[in-house]
Amino acid sequence: IARTALGGWTLGLAVKAHAQSALPGAWPNKPIRLVVPSGAGSQTDIFARYIAENLGKVFGQSFIVDNKPGASGNIGSMAVVGAPADGHTLLFSAASFTAVPAALRPNMPYDLLRDLEPIVQIGVGGLMLAVTGDSPIRTVPDLFDLARREPGKHGYGTTGVASTAHLIMASLLARQGASMPHVPYKSSAEVLRDLSGGVLKVGWIDTTSSIGMVQAGKVRPLAMGATMRMPVTAQVPTFNELGYPMDLNGWLGLFAPAGTPAPIVQAINVEVNRLVHSEEGTRRLAVMNVANPPAVTPEGFAARIRADVQGWRKLAVDNNIKPES
Repeated sequence: IARTALGGWTLGLAVKAHAQSALPGAWPNKPIRLVVPSGAGSQTDIFARYIAENLGKVFGQSFIVDNKPGASGNIGSMAVVGAPADGHTLLFSAASFTAVPAALRPNMPYDLLRDLEPIVQIGVGGLMLAVTGDSPIRTVPDLFDLARREPGKHGYGTTGVASTAHLIMASLLARQGASMPHVPYKSSAEVLRDLSGGVLKVGWIDTTSSIGMVQAGKVRPLAMGATMRMPVTAQVPTFNELGYPMDLNGWLGLFAPAGTPAPIVQAINVEVNRLVHSEEGTRRLAVMNVANPPAVTPEGFAARIRADVQGWRKLAVDNNIKPES
């Protein structure tokens, strides 16, 4: 077994070396700029730096993280859309900065799948519907029953109008014939603060920053707004498991300018998939409370994006939700 494993590893190195030698223009022949459309220290930024460090070792050139936050991710995305399609400028982004704006904002300054080349999806995440730690509400049916009995009385918090949580909750409430006022906040940190402090009784919290409050019993998640359970909060069921169909996820992803040579896109896809499914990559995602789905090809990631854009757009149209200007 050991000989077989070693032989496979050696063959893998030889294949990888051959593939890299065949890349267009001896790519990479200079440092690669990895644009991140959020600030330093954010979840997206932290994992981007892990990816950058390891890809630099594999490809023999530095991957330099360039934070460009603002305009709902558009500043960072446009920096890559306008870059040469030679594989030396990449975008490390999230669904909330790419697929969701593409679904909701018809006047976006770029077309997601026309102007950017999807390379690889990283992880599956999302938000959790939660209540205060001392709430008498124990299950999602409990919450909807209360909302039907006392319509308009109990509000729920999200990160803003037309946020993913707002879209999901509006759809769920409509399907259940229930009514709850939407309470928009500016950030997930504010939702978590007011929920853990009892100011807010129901809210949508992200899977990473809420870990401490969940473990301390300050907030109690009822359901996971994704198609997979998360590693740290594995006790929280998905809406699908509870009988509320949902096929939309949050994710991290890597993109290149449209027209980037396919061999470069494929080489990066292979190495990132290898990295995130390694023992260390899996551990890093788990620490962030992000699930690690099977590896996908660039074509598979593009198909996922198309389905997500259609899904988010349908939720917005069906529930008459429009983003704030």
